[in-house]
Amino acid sequence: MTDSDDNSEKLKEILVALDHSYHSRTALETAAIIAQLLQARIHGIFVRDPKWLRLSELPSLVEVEELTGRLSSVGRKSIEQEIRSLEKTIREHFELISRQHELSHTWSSAEGKVAEKILEAAEDSDIITIGSRGRSYSKSRSEKIGSTALTILQKAEKPVLILQKSYTPERSPIVVFDGSERSVSGLSFASDVAEKNETSFAVIDISEAFPVDDHKYNLKETLTNEREAQIVTLQQADMGRFLFLVNSLRGGIVILPKTKRFTKRNVLELILDTADSPVLLTI
Repeated sequence: MTDSDDNSEKLKEILVALDHSYHSRTALETAAIIAQLLQARIHGIFVRDPKWLRLSELPSLVEVEELTGRLSSVGRKSIEQEIRSLEKTIREHFELISRQHELSHTWSSAEGKVAEKILEAAEDSDIITIGSRGRSYSKSRSEKIGSTALTILQKAEKPVLILQKSYTPERSPIVVFDGSERSVSGLSFASDVAEKNETSFAVIDISEAFPVDDHKYNLKETLTNEREAQIVTLQQADMGRFLFLVNSLRGGIVILPKTKRFTKRNVLELILDTADSPVLLTI
């Protein structure tokens, strides 16, 4: 890699967005592994959505007293207490995972629109880590990427690591190279992670099949040692063939350049399913 792309110098703090979903817990565990690997800090954030408090305005929402069976309306104070209890549980789990991995860690909470607050918090971090969806029941359950995660992916000015499956460090990273500076950053990250895990890494070269306007870098010139990577070249613009390569390489993490192609919901969902691993979009 070039000297300017030393990822170990760049990556100091990983922001992990937390809620009470399975994917959020997976995101935390993966963020902790990567932070430990690259000796980075970890920052957890919990966002209180104002819409939660509006539940108290629903006349149909009631709670049942355990002893008497009496029904009563769920008031604002009751919901506020539940939110505080939820945040406490999530924070305690975050601190437990951080201590287990011996990580320097910090915590914050905010109130407002979830995507907006996470993007604001990311200003002081180097990577945003999110689950592919939370526990929203207002959206189609067939969607594998929630609206909040998609908004963060598309608007973030930082790399975003998105998960619906856990990270397997023993499996080599896969980096997708399109000749852009974004994909050079991906090569640097893959090389760094592979070195720390004592594995190789794989490169899918799509620079000819899917050329980009800012195509500046040649893969062979960018890699200082070709033997450190398994290189596979995609000759034609065939997304089916691309997904086949992603599946056959069986990587522990797939690293993509953040372009409009790879931040489309349907494309990203296909990649997440095909890769069976976390996906990192680099800038």
